[in-house]
Amino acid sequence: MGDLGVGPEVLKKGASDILECLTPVEKVELKDAAGQAGALGDQSAADALTAFCSTWELGAGFLADCAATLAEGLNSANNDFTATDQAIRDAANSVKTDLS
Repeated sequence: MGDLGVGPEVLKKGASDILECLTPVEKVELKDAAGQAGALGDQSAADALTAFCSTWELGAGFLADCAATLAEGLNSANNDFTATDQAIRDAANSVKTDLS
């Protein structure tokens, strides 16, 4: 468990779950809705819808980037954990062989 407090399988699952959640976010496109804002008949409502759509797209993109970075970090931690565990096993096996 070490400093992370979880095993590698939890890290890998967490990264996988995050990436799965990102799939619908990749499709956030509100340009069409913003383009139809003028049909509201009220300029202030149209401006508010356009601003909302723009902000929402930027926010969704930012959160997706953050989540992807987190998933990458979890995968990296999993790989480091696995590599370190294997190195320790190899070292322990070599000591056992030397002592035999």
